[in-house]
Amino acid sequence: MPRPAQRCWPFLALVIGLAAAGTWAQEPPLADAPTPPPVERVIFAWEQSVESLRVRDLEGRELDAEVEPLPQEPGRVSLSVPTRGPFVVKGDAVETRRLTSEERQVLPGGLFLPSTDEPAEVIVPPGLGITPLPPRVATWLRLTAVASPIPATWDPLTGTYHTELSFGVHASTEERFAPGQGFEEPIEIRVGLRGLTTREALSPLLIEAPGLANEQSLVLDFLPSTSSPTLEVRSTLSDVNLELEALPRLEVRPESTSMVGLGLARVAVSVEQVAPHGEPLRVTHPTRIALTVDGPATPDPGELQLEPDESAVAFDLRSSGLAPLTVTAVAGGLRGEATIQQRVPWGPILAALFGGALGGFCRRFVKGADKASTPLRLLEGVIVALVAYVAGVLGVGYLALPVVVVATEAGAFLTGALSGFIGVNVLERLQGKASAQSG
Repeated sequence: MPRPAQRCWPFLALVIGLAAAGTWAQEPPLADAPTPPPVERVIFAWEQSVESLRVRDLEGRELDAEVEPLPQEPGRVSLSVPTRGPFVVKGDAVETRRLTSEERQVLPGGLFLPSTDEPAEVIVPPGLGITPLPPRVATWLRLTAVASPIPATWDPLTGTYHTELSFGVHASTEERFAPGQGFEEPIEIRVGLRGLTTREALSPLLIEAPGLANEQSLVLDFLPSTSSPTLEVRSTLSDVNLELEALPRLEVRPESTSMVGLGLARVAVSVEQVAPHGEPLRVTHPTRIALTVDGPATPDPGELQLEPDESAVAFDLRSSGLAPLTVTAVAGGLRGEATIQQRVPWGPILAALFGGALGGFCRRFVKGADKASTPLRLLEGVIVALVAYVAGVLGVGYLALPVVVVATEAGAFLTGALSGFIGVNVLERLQGKASAQSG
């Protein structure tokens, strides 16, 4: 008969086999399981509500549920940052800001670049009371903008306002974030226009890397059409509307941009203070306007003043030559300018000469006139008419020839005809007296 121990061997073998099978069916040890990516909460400035915060990866996928935005102290928010890839933080509404100084503005939103460096193992001996600093887990990149000069200044030569905008990407100044990490793809910035026009189309800007050396500038020569000209800035990092501020200006408006020269014409010129978008801007206190004329002309009066609740004042400008005129008006820090061309009075001159020739010719019809002297009378009439016309231009008073008479073709013709007729008569009498004395 078999022993009792021998009868137990089959049972023991069965138990050992079942135990080994259960061990093989178990999950691998925890040491072999993949380690989840480290996650750490970061705190940064956020002026809007937490509900308005939107987090997306560079492909546009929503990450709000994964990063778990939570409010902290007023004006700050925290995110749970996984160290796996960059993501963008923006608000769900486009914020509007006004560029009112030449200081750099940090625009809302930004780009988180998780650190790619492995954290270094730092062994701190116990008992020293020193807590190791946590590794910087991310770079917090912000889009910045600065304009100069601001408010924008008026350029009378181009008839536009001028300023220059610089956009850049800079790491946050908060010590919690690493300052030196860059980005793989350029940041594209597109600028749209609302309430203003520019002399040239605005091309997109590409920023290749963070830092001051990589900033991109945009020259703006613009003319506002509303009281709030706005630039619509759209980029990967930030969407924001920037309102531009511009100075009022003086508009110098001559009633004509061309006038007869040589002192024969006057032109009325108005000076008006206007807002950047062109609406009249009334002054609140007496404002002196200084006038400067670059060229041969005389303003009357030479100095103007705007009274309270007035926006415009006028003066007369009389020509005294043929060179182009530049009229400049200055009131405080405001300046306006206009150009007036002066032209040769060919019409009045030819009319005066023709009138003088006709006046000299008419002397032949006087009783007792020598018919053979007609060509000489024509020449004498032209010469006398030319002298009389120049005298009228120069304002010689004893000839009683007002400028308003010699400035027009009809007046010049009449002046030439009368002076030619009378002048030829005077010359003939003088010639007769000279002949009698010599005889």
